[in-house]
Amino acid sequence: MTLKRVVKTIVPPLLWNIGRAWKQRLMPSTDRLAVAPRGWNTPLAGGGNEAYWTRFISRERAWCERLIARVRADDPVLASDDAILGYLAFGYVLALAARQQDKITVLDYGGNLGEYYWISKALLPGVNLEYHCKELPAVAAAGRDLTPDVIWHTDDRCLDDTYDLVLFSASLPYLQDWQAVLRQAAGATRQYLFLADTPSVREVPTYVITQRSGGVITIGYLFNRSEIVDTVQRAGLRLIRDFTMGPHAPVANAPEQPLYAGLLFAR
Repeated sequence: MTLKRVVKTIVPPLLWNIGRAWKQRLMPSTDRLAVAPRGWNTPLAGGGNEAYWTRFISRERAWCERLIARVRADDPVLASDDAILGYLAFGYVLALAARQQDKITVLDYGGNLGEYYWISKALLPGVNLEYHCKELPAVAAAGRDLTPDVIWHTDDRCLDDTYDLVLFSASLPYLQDWQAVLRQAAGATRQYLFLADTPSVREVPTYVITQRSGGVITIGYLFNRSEIVDTVQRAGLRLIRDFTMGPHAPVANAPEQPLYAGLLFAR
């Protein structure tokens, strides 16, 4: 499949249907985000990260089931013209990785319930895709039920193998030892490393925030862009493209408000 033909498939009508849902999921209400006063040691109410991800499964499953149904049906209805920058950027990167190849291997680190596997099927229907997801055990169990064609992993031994594309989509902020994981991920890609929907700032160092949802509080990073780029480039990759991926909800007491960014690295 030529790159020109691939690019023509990047905006099938069904993707406009999911733009609104994606935007809502990336833009929590402004009173839910705040700087964590004690960094990663900030006490978390409501059960902390484990409780957050347990609720995440039930909330996301229904959304992912609707997405799967739309992809399978090639739903042609144009429901919204909201921005879908995340999916478009992913389609561009996937097309690059798939050039002149009969098969492409992808590792989606923090792959949710497998949604980007289905986006891949919609964007590049003619590509032979071997898709891996690394997730928490409970999330991976739900993902296997929804998408058994994905190869699911629950620990970082998946980074001992190599892939054409390693993807982090909004998952990097939840990794306390993010620099070590990024270095491993850089070593695990044969071609590209793509950090999508990454909340980032430019003028202040990386800092930690809390996010409240349904009475449960979780914790994560807002990254200084240069710290990410330096970490990956020291691991042997080079930055080849920056994507602007939309606004971030305001963070209370933040030294600098973040934006969502996409960073594409190549070997």
